[in-house]
Amino acid sequence: MIIQHLMLVLLSVIRFDPSDGVSLVLSGGGARGFAHVGVLMALEEEGVLVRTVTGASMGSLIGGLYSSGYSPPFIDSLVRNTDWAWLFSSAPDSRLTMLPLRLSRSHDILTLQFKGFSPVLPRSAISTQRVASLLSSVTGPVQVDHGIEFDSLPIPLRLVAFDLVSRCRIVHSSGNLSICQLSSMAVPAVFPAVRMGEMLLVDGGVGDNIPVDVAKDTWKYPVLAVDISSGSPEIPENPTMIQVGSLTYSALSQRVNDLYHVEADYYFRPDLHGAESYVFTSEAADSLIDLGYNQMLAYLREHPEIPRRPSHHGVWVDPRPDYLIDNVQFTGLENVSESVVHDWLILERGDEASTCQLREAAEKLYASGLFNRVYYRLEPAADSGFVDVIYTFEESEPSSVGIGLTYCDDFGLDARFTYRHLDFMKAGNHFIFSIGGGDRYFFTEIRLLDLSSGTRNWITDYSVTSWQMKAKFFERDRTVCDRVVTMAEASAAMGFSTGWSGLTELGVSGVLHRYGSSDPDGFPFVFMSHTNETMSDPVNPRSGIRLKTKLYWAPLGSHKHGSLNYDFESAFPFLRRGTMQFTFWGQLLSGTTWDWQDSRLTASRSIPGMPWNSLPARQRLAGSACFRRDLNGPFFLSIETGASWDWESPLEIEDGESTWGAGLSAGMRTPMGPAVISCGWSTEWHERWTVSIGSPLTYGPGR
Repeated sequence: MIIQHLMLVLLSVIRFDPSDGVSLVLSGGGARGFAHVGVLMALEEEGVLVRTVTGASMGSLIGGLYSSGYSPPFIDSLVRNTDWAWLFSSAPDSRLTMLPLRLSRSHDILTLQFKGFSPVLPRSAISTQRVASLLSSVTGPVQVDHGIEFDSLPIPLRLVAFDLVSRCRIVHSSGNLSICQLSSMAVPAVFPAVRMGEMLLVDGGVGDNIPVDVAKDTWKYPVLAVDISSGSPEIPENPTMIQVGSLTYSALSQRVNDLYHVEADYYFRPDLHGAESYVFTSEAADSLIDLGYNQMLAYLREHPEIPRRPSHHGVWVDPRPDYLIDNVQFTGLENVSESVVHDWLILERGDEASTCQLREAAEKLYASGLFNRVYYRLEPAADSGFVDVIYTFEESEPSSVGIGLTYCDDFGLDARFTYRHLDFMKAGNHFIFSIGGGDRYFFTEIRLLDLSSGTRNWITDYSVTSWQMKAKFFERDRTVCDRVVTMAEASAAMGFSTGWSGLTELGVSGVLHRYGSSDPDGFPFVFMSHTNETMSDPVNPRSGIRLKTKLYWAPLGSHKHGSLNYDFESAFPFLRRGTMQFTFWGQLLSGTTWDWQDSRLTASRSIPGMPWNSLPARQRLAGSACFRRDLNGPFFLSIETGASWDWESPLEIEDGESTWGAGLSAGMRTPMGPAVISCGWSTEWHERWTVSIGSPLTYGPGR
């Protein structure tokens, strides 16, 4: 055995100059590619000189960063500290989305875009919007200084993709590095294919997952290949339709890979303990990086013949943390005008911007809702020291239809269809039409958010809403009666948005109403409202506040009155995996108005144990507290309590009446919203069980 080992060392010395280093080949394998980071850490620690890098799929992402000059510790920190769920999410960043747009979004379980009358299916299951933006921010500055040729990078690079048009493997040796990385990791149906000229590129692993031949044909160094692929899948006894499709794809891909197969000089395949290729989490990253590091160290010590010496290349450091922008250019615009894009853009010619600000600018354009994707790249400008920023857009189809469902045993199933038209009148406006109903009610809503002021701060909001409901009204004396209520309201408001968190509106509105068998009645009123919201997820709030106030005055007609409605909610992390929420709400009412105008608690804000649509009151001060503890997976438990103080005259608060309750609920998060079963006990109605599914924000007539 010792003699064989000495022979291997001798042959290695004869074939290669130890000072030459190695060509590193990094395979694809999805999330298993986190192990590549540990491999790089071990190579640097052992003094293995990496002369060139060739990557496929996930190997192209990690290899591209390393070739750009970023050190393994930097890549390690980037991977471990990335929120991968957020990175692969298609939801716009709430902190860059104007509050009027956030509030206008319905919580649909299914949304389809339409082109004319034909539905447009999504291009992929997972968005690469943020992945592209992140890669541009770290590789763009490198290419500004080193050029578009991959041989001019700190470490020469080749990336492999597969062209669906020519049905051939494509080897990238130049171009926009971030886009080439995206094309190499575009797993079919999972990530969107990348259009590059006449080519339609997908994951390099489809054709050549371990491109050893590319490295051998391009450079003279010995090849060290790192294979983190999942290997041959097991064949189940009775495969499902999805399993058959996956097995077919795997088999065909392997056949194509065999055409390019070449043995590496050094082949390393770590044992990743059955890690799944689709589990992108911080925990998986920590585990796989450590496995790759420890096993590569052991492999290198078992192979002393692998060339070593201290790495000659240093860590690339961006010499210009802020870039002077010479020009901002747009490509891919067909329906949306450049003037609309400029309204949303936070960067202009002559500005200084860091890579973080460039990413934020792209994210804000994406948050406008007008685009499916917004990519950007940097190019050296004609003037030395300046850069050009080129944005590439993929426009959303202007029309979409959303379907939402909510169920609560109080009022049954609530189904709604929402039609949206973006860029209405070619001005970036949003037109919304909703129709739906439940067991005993029906509603329609038409709304236009006019965002064509040119500043994206001032908005005009026009809406017409109508609904009819036959409901059980629960009175304070515990009597229950069925009544039919019909209402229509039209309003127009001018508002000022302070960005993602605040909105103040002043408007006029008119109401037409019929209550039971009484004659129709109505009145006009003026109102002023303010909303402040910093919750990133209103359906499942974990932190932030929500403040809503509305003051309106109706000086005409038989119902002369004024009212102040207030609503405040605060959520924050509490204990391990817990969330605490405090809520205060109610109204102050003066003058005369109809019974329905009396404040009634809805299902979205009920005291535990109280029926929906109960406790009429003219004046109300109410509050609740809820502690929710997340369990394994999507499950959670909640403990809540609530109370209200109700009285008749605004100045006679001491003559009020109290109601309080407490409850316990268990549920799970679903695509439709939380599914919850709860039991509550109150001083008025004693115990009450409730079953619901769907976003609480959509409960009740008119949502």
